[in-house]
Amino acid sequence: MKKFLKIEHIVILILSLIGLYLRVYVIQNIPTEQLYDFSTYYHVADNVYQGLGFTFQGHPIAWQGMGYSTILGIWFKIWSTNVEICAKWLNVVMSMATIYLVYYILHQLTKRKGIILGATLGVIFMPQHIVYCNTIGTEVMSAFVLAAVIAIQVTKFDWKFKYPILGLAVGIMSLVKPFFMAYPLLLAMVEWLKNKDYRETLKLLALVTAFMVLIISPWTLRNYRKFGRIIPISYNSGFNLYINNNQNNVHGGWQSFDDIYKTTELQAKIDEHLDNGLETVSDNVKIASNIELDFKPEAQKWIRENPGEFFKLGVIRVHSTYFKGAWDMETWAMNQYRAELIKEHPEDQTKIARQFNFMASLSDILLYISTGFGLMFIVLNFKAIIVAIFSMKKKLNDLTTIVFLNLSYISLVYFVYEGQPRYNFIVLFLLIMAAAIIMDTYQANKMITND
Repeated sequence: MKKFLKIEHIVILILSLIGLYLRVYVIQNIPTEQLYDFSTYYHVADNVYQGLGFTFQGHPIAWQGMGYSTILGIWFKIWSTNVEICAKWLNVVMSMATIYLVYYILHQLTKRKGIILGATLGVIFMPQHIVYCNTIGTEVMSAFVLAAVIAIQVTKFDWKFKYPILGLAVGIMSLVKPFFMAYPLLLAMVEWLKNKDYRETLKLLALVTAFMVLIISPWTLRNYRKFGRIIPISYNSGFNLYINNNQNNVHGGWQSFDDIYKTTELQAKIDEHLDNGLETVSDNVKIASNIELDFKPEAQKWIRENPGEFFKLGVIRVHSTYFKGAWDMETWAMNQYRAELIKEHPEDQTKIARQFNFMASLSDILLYISTGFGLMFIVLNFKAIIVAIFSMKKKLNDLTTIVFLNLSYISLVYFVYEGQPRYNFIVLFLLIMAAAIIMDTYQANKMITND
């Protein structure tokens, strides 16, 4: 057994070094422009680096979670540079760490080598995990922090230390992605499904929540001082809710201000909010801290009055996130690469286009396999999860509940708010784990049947 583990470790090390080479190659050789949110993350991090605080174009901001840009700004300080490649190296470090975290998690949850090796291999070579190292955004960090939280969750040590550490980690994760503020409930649910112990579940929920709040509260206090109201982490939730849920939205995704439904009264409020002196509407929105106070009630009203239409948009959002291909890879992570290749080799334009289409098709297939198995995993385990929640006798193992509940929770967020392919990045390692579980279970059952 020890000999096999040694060989396994060597194999994972060799494969991960190949994965490291691919990630480094991408960030050093494939050009891309940091667009939209990616640009904002970079500029805020640059201001942190320069000692200007968490600001955007001279204004305090809490448009996005502060975690990524703050950590990136500190990273810039460590290396005394704010060049983009430095930010991408941080992605490489976190991406590689995610591989080993997933490998560790699986070893804690199962002894089935097919699951451990299959899922780890998938995380190493999934195209999105490689090319997104080329972006300056929350994707790589979010997946890394989520994997770190799960790794702490599955590690056995004294609850007096474990639960506070979990709370601190969830707090950091929430500062990166604010929708994780409800994550203590998910951790409590995993504990309940595993042990059916009311006291232990409530103890975990209370301590994790308390230490999460401890991490978040200084930022909440800062927001109160800057914006005059309680904003736990960011102020774009109401904005996003209305942009993606109004009577003019037909695709469940982002809309410009020209396209969203607005009454005359709402338009007047918008004009007031956007009178901030910046050049573009997009930039003015980012520092309009109170615009969500008008947008959120409008969104909630529309959802209450149109539950059927809201459900349709939610399904469209989930489809857009998981089943609309991997076009996001070129759009966000390599959007200048095709033009540069054509410029250097104009005679090979057709060949270049064919190669890009081939890579996009391959990435689509791998994504659809992962998301297809992920959906299958949810469907196959849905009844067992529901029964176990209400039954004192039925318990479930962590491998099933952690994958199921994380996929379900994050997908529910996308169902309500917004969906697009790059949003699936944070759960790709969970989708790969689900695929490995199903394939390994099928193979094991097939071998038993054949015997």
